[in-house]
Amino acid sequence: MMGSFSLMMIGCQKLKEVNDVVTETKEALETWQYLRSAYYPRFVEGVTSLPWDERYDVLKEIYGDWEERGVDPVESMMEYIFEKTYFAIFCRGVEVMEDGSFKINRLISNNLGKVGIFDESY
Repeated sequence: MMGSFSLMMIGCQKLKEVNDVVTETKEALETWQYLRSAYYPRFVEGVTSLPWDERYDVLKEIYGDWEERGVDPVESMMEYIFEKTYFAIFCRGVEVMEDGSFKINRLISNNLGKVGIFDESY
């Protein structure tokens, strides 16, 4: 099992890969940094408390255009998460604007714990 430091380093690497590809404003980068440190750990804690059949449905909806893969789609999702980490799906459920404002998918919000919030229009 990976330690939280290892997961954080993987997440930071994924964030760096995203930043290397996309030129973002200072405000947007600061928002991503905030989301990565405040929202993402709570999302992982919430979503990993779900049994895998429920977790699969949540992650599939956040991902968006997830294609069923192989005989066992839940196992395929597990492999994807092992390879890409939850951060790859988290990023697909977050939209950060140039001014630093952001929208999060309702399922991310629902898995943030007691203080989750979401925008109905997302």
